[in-house]
Amino acid sequence: MRRPAQAALALIALTLAAPLVPATPAEARIIERVVAVVNDEIITSTELEDTAAPVLRQADAIPDPMVREQQRARQLRLALDELVGQRLITQEAQKHKLHVTLDEVDNYLARIKKQQGWDDKQLETYLMVQGTSLSAFRQQTRDQLLRNKVVVNLIGDRIRVSEGDVAEYYKSKLTELHNQYELEAAHIALRVADEASPAEEAAIRQQAVEILKRAQAGEAFDALAKQYSQAPGAENGGSLGVLRKGSLDPGFEEVAFGLADGAIGGPVRSAFGFHVIKALVRRKLPTPQLEEVKGELQRELTDKRQRDEVAKWVEELKKKAFIDLRL
Repeated sequence: MRRPAQAALALIALTLAAPLVPATPAEARIIERVVAVVNDEIITSTELEDTAAPVLRQADAIPDPMVREQQRARQLRLALDELVGQRLITQEAQKHKLHVTLDEVDNYLARIKKQQGWDDKQLETYLMVQGTSLSAFRQQTRDQLLRNKVVVNLIGDRIRVSEGDVAEYYKSKLTELHNQYELEAAHIALRVADEASPAEEAAIRQQAVEILKRAQAGEAFDALAKQYSQAPGAENGGSLGVLRKGSLDPGFEEVAFGLADGAIGGPVRSAFGFHVIKALVRRKLPTPQLEEVKGELQRELTDKRQRDEVAKWVEELKKKAFIDLRL
């Protein structure tokens, strides 16, 4: 039986999901739609669309309309499942009076910049390629830190990583560690607005293709970047600084690291728009000894086990929760 608060909320949600019918049919409109109820909270269609936006943009590029709609529906279902899990974890945090302060968010971002060797401008470039803003990234950071606190306090005893585990993990990654490179690169980025039509997106892509041809024909890349790029760093010839794999959009990295030194490729689609990329200098990194990367590998292995255990725990929470999916 539904608890009274849940039943009332479900009734409100049904009302919110229904069309608002004014006196004049021409003025009819649909107000915010509820796509899920999780205990005493709702998830709206706007939240869902915002969460799924990056993968929906990829789905929208599929030419076949039937395949495109199937992919959109699949990605929306996956995003809704993720939102339900996040909402359940947040509710557990509230129940146990766990929270994250602004100082904790600031300190985490400072550590990220230090680890990556980024200044504020390089962080801005990273976020731009990911198609997000600093404020959105801060919110994501807060959510992740809160999730970590919940994990440590409520299921931390399930996650144990010994020194022996780290040593075995190091051995399994030796080939990868032996073939690590860093790449100094630059790009020319043309923004595609979220509301851009397929025709507008195609026009911007064609412009990127023309810029690519000009750069490959010998025009100075830095001059083209200063003239056309709409991303931070354009005034510096589109410099991205030094990149390491795992720090940027996977599609962007695949092209960038696949280029020979001095080569130019693209255009590559990211959440921001289209990029023409130039690989400047590639440097092989020395294979680190276990002691040099022990802390990093322990965090990586702990994160992996944490994801596995959180997924199991969320499934347990779902069984005890009131969840009404309406997608």
